[in-house]
Amino acid sequence: MSGARRAARFAGKLLAFLRRDFLEALTYRFTFVSSLFGIFLSSATFYFVSRLVPPGAPSLEPFGGDFFAFAVVGVAFSSLLGIFQEGLPSVIRGAQVTGTLEALLVTRTSVPTVLLGSSLYSLLFQVLRTGLHIGLAVAVFGLELGRVNVPGLLSVLFLTALCFLSIGVLSASFILVYKSGNPFGWIFGGVSGLLGGVVFPVSLLPDWIRWVSALLPVTHALNGTRKSLLASAALADILPSIAALAMFDAVLLPLSLIAFRLALRKAKKDGTLTHY
Repeated sequence: MSGARRAARFAGKLLAFLRRDFLEALTYRFTFVSSLFGIFLSSATFYFVSRLVPPGAPSLEPFGGDFFAFAVVGVAFSSLLGIFQEGLPSVIRGAQVTGTLEALLVTRTSVPTVLLGSSLYSLLFQVLRTGLHIGLAVAVFGLELGRVNVPGLLSVLFLTALCFLSIGVLSASFILVYKSGNPFGWIFGGVSGLLGGVVFPVSLLPDWIRWVSALLPVTHALNGTRKSLLASAALADILPSIAALAMFDAVLLPLSLIAFRLALRKAKKDGTLTHY
């Protein structure tokens, strides 16, 4: 089979997964409406909190100097990263509970296609929510973007997506074997919310714990994203974030693929694919 035909078949399978999940989502229209309302409340909260923070605070200067913009970008993009991180584990756990995991993993469709296709709708929906979050903040609350560095932003987002998808695969591997619990989600999710600079600059952290933030991918992802969107930063200013994310990818991507292959082999050997 030629490469073009393989690519067409792959795209067709992904579209089939996307259509299935979209039709299912249409039966829960209130979810989309409540999501919009939640975005509005989040933006409004940070807008009024930002009025307590004087503009041009030294800790905010590298990111444009405005707390409202800093917080909105942090919350919007951390939510998106959370979906990249939790999408695959949710697919695995949901299939375990419903008893369809073995059927999913023994079809002629490859495992990566099944996992990616099953989580594609939630990923795209969260991308839409992130765009709406930023757009609403601009249109309603007067969020001011800088001169957006498009190449820098795309580079950061691409490397970030690979990084958090790798974390998602590691989480899925753990759930595949142990069924419950997700230490990777706790480490990279819960800890990142506090130490990753989501709603306040990392520079405000005490010296004795600030170093931990440098070990979290979300710190570098948000730094690069904010500088690209808010601070009119040149590509050279974003290169440290790009380099850090590339290093995380170099370690996490092959590690996650090996871990999932071993976890799937163990689950098949133990006969626990149908257990939950």
